[in-house]
Amino acid sequence: MALRNPAAPVDAVVGFVSHPSTLMRVELAARTDLPAQVYAQLAEDPIPWVRATLADNPSISENLIRTLATDRGHDVQRRLAHNPELPLDVLSDVAGNTRIGPVLLPRIASASGAEVTALAASAIPAVRMLLAQRRDLLPEIRNALADDPDAKVVKSVAPHPGLSEAQLRAMVTRHGARVLAKVAVNPDATAQLLEDLAQHRPPVQKAFREIARHPSATAVALLACLDDRQARPLAARHPALPLSAMVELLHDEDWQVVEAAAANPSLPLAAMRELIP
Repeated sequence: MALRNPAAPVDAVVGFVSHPSTLMRVELAARTDLPAQVYAQLAEDPIPWVRATLADNPSISENLIRTLATDRGHDVQRRLAHNPELPLDVLSDVAGNTRIGPVLLPRIASASGAEVTALAASAIPAVRMLLAQRRDLLPEIRNALADDPDAKVVKSVAPHPGLSEAQLRAMVTRHGARVLAKVAVNPDATAQLLEDLAQHRPPVQKAFREIARHPSATAVALLACLDDRQARPLAARHPALPLSAMVELLHDEDWQVVEAAAANPSLPLAAMRELIP
């Protein structure tokens, strides 16, 4: 805890760089006030956990960032991708070599207009996928990503506000079940589109959960969601669910579904009175 305390004097903590306890060295690697030579020593630590903790530290030098970019230790490159000082050329290398996932990275969030244009034109699909997590993209860049040939890029941009129903339908036509759930997340998805997604064959279980959460979901779409175990309590809480189904769910075998139906603001007053002794 003392090593974690930012008020601990640097000269009192640097001696732990060679401490036999891995946990001590991990705490040291997270500090942002150490001399460059201490960071360099931590970058050579035999334990990947220490090097991974160091990797997303914004105080390490660019040279050290580039060194860690070649480190194949567990989680080092993934953590490095989250470093806000990461050069974009290093990000491209890291994105192509490790699984980062659909998350808005700090360096992409801070990218300038010119950098965004360059990222959108990257030959590496993972880079375009990461860029698509930004929700403030210019329409022309957003639309280009929506038309991307790679499904993971389209999945990443699908929830972006401002996309038209035609664009969302085109995503499903091109990529099918791989993008269905993310299309259902889109705040501009229309009621008819949600109904069509709910009727998609083969069904996509994750899509049912997103449809059941969507404020534009209709009774038809919500009834389809009731067949999915995880979407069922979400649909039970939705105010657009038909009243007959809502009342029936008060007797469901799953207590979470019962609670959700009881909390539904559209529940008939008579049914509410029966619930209260």
